Amino acid sequence: MAGLSAAYTLTQAGASVAVYESAARVGGRCHSFFDKQLNALIDNGTHLMLGANTALLKMLSACPTKTPLKNIGNTFTFYQKDGTPFQIDTAKPLPALKHLRKLYPLLCESVMNTPAKQADTMMFLKTAMKCFGKRNGEIFLAYPSLADSVVNPLVNFLKNKNVPMFFGKTLNKIEKDKLTFSDQTEIPLTDKDAVILAVLPSAAARLINNVASLPCQPIANIHFKTDVLLPNGLPVVGLVGFTGHWVFSKNGVLSVTISAAEELLKKHPAEELANIVWRELQSVLKTDAPLPPYRVIIEQRATLLQTKAVDSRRPSALSDSIVLAGDYTKTGFPCTIEGAVRSGITAAEAVLKRIAES
Repeated sequence: MAGLSAAYTLTQAGASVAVYESAARVGGRCHSFFDKQLNALIDNGTHLMLGANTALLKMLSACPTKTPLKNIGNTFTFYQKDGTPFQIDTAKPLPALKHLRKLYPLLCESVMNTPAKQADTMMFLKTAMKCFGKRNGEIFLAYPSLADSVVNPLVNFLKNKNVPMFFGKTLNKIEKDKLTFSDQTEIPLTDKDAVILAVLPSAAARLINNVASLPCQPIANIHFKTDVLLPNGLPVVGLVGFTGHWVFSKNGVLSVTISAAEELLKKHPAEELANIVWRELQSVLKTDAPLPPYRVIIEQRATLLQTKAVDSRRPSALSDSIVLAGDYTKTGFPCTIEGAVRSGITAAEAVLKRIAES
C-alpha cells in the first residue's frame, strides 16, 4: 500500500512513474484471494478502517469504483468471555471511557501488533484519540473484499493513467546508475530518475547499508467456512479476553484476527489454535456446531514490534539517494494501513521536491 500510495501521489502530480513489484500482484499484506480449500473469497490483512484513516479515504475517493468501502456507522459491539455483549459509540468518547480498562489490551494489541505490556503507550494513545468523534470514528468495511474496495480502485486509477506495472521483479541490488533484479533485468537510472523503495524492513536492510534490521511481530488469521452468523447479523465484533481479537462475517466465512501472536504461535500449532478459537467463539455464536473447515494464515513479519525502543529506531523516508516508503518508516503513526499510505505520500513529496529543486 505504501508503494501504491507513492505511485498515486506522483501520478496525480504529473510525474512519470513505473511500478516494479516482486509478487504477482500489488497491495502487499492488503490482499484477497479465492481459497480453493474453503471454496470462498477471503481477505488477508486489514479488515477494518475508520474515518481517522483520512489519507487512505481521501486517496480512495479519487478512484471511482462500484465496490467502495462500506460505512457501517459508529457503533462497535464487543463480547466478553462469558458471552455477554456491550457496545461503544465512537461518536461519543466520554461514555466509552468506562470500558477503557477492559478494552485496552484488545485495542492496543490490535493497533500496535505488540503485546500491550510492551507497546509504545504514547503512540497508541495518540492514535486512539484520533479515532473518536462522529467523523473520525466512522467504521468502514471492505465488500466484497479488500482487493475490490481498496487495492483494485488504485490499480485501475494507475492503469487509466498509463502507469506501467511489472510483476515478479525482486530487487537484488541498487547502484547509482541502475537497478538489478533477480531475473537479471537491469533498469538504467539517470540523474533525472528517483527510486522509492517500498519493501519489507528486512529487504530494505538488505539493500541499503544504513537501514537497520528491526524486530517484527506476526499476525494470525483463522478463516472458518460456516453458515453460522454473528449475533444480529453483525458484520464484525470485538472479542474481550478471548484468544482472538476480532471476528468478521463475510462471504460465508467467519474470519478471526489475532494480533501480537508470536508467543501464542510458539505454544500452539495451527490445528490446535483453530480448535481453541472455535471453542471460544461458540459462546458468542450461541452454537455447539463442531469445528468447520478452516484455513490458518500467518503473516510472520506483519509489522514491527512497536515498543518505544524500536519506534525510536524507525528510519526516515530519506536514505542517501533512495527514498523509503513503508509503514515501518518514521511516520509518527503505528504500522497500519494508514501509516503505509502516509509513508507513500511522504516519499512521493520528497521526490517531487527534488524534481522542483533540480
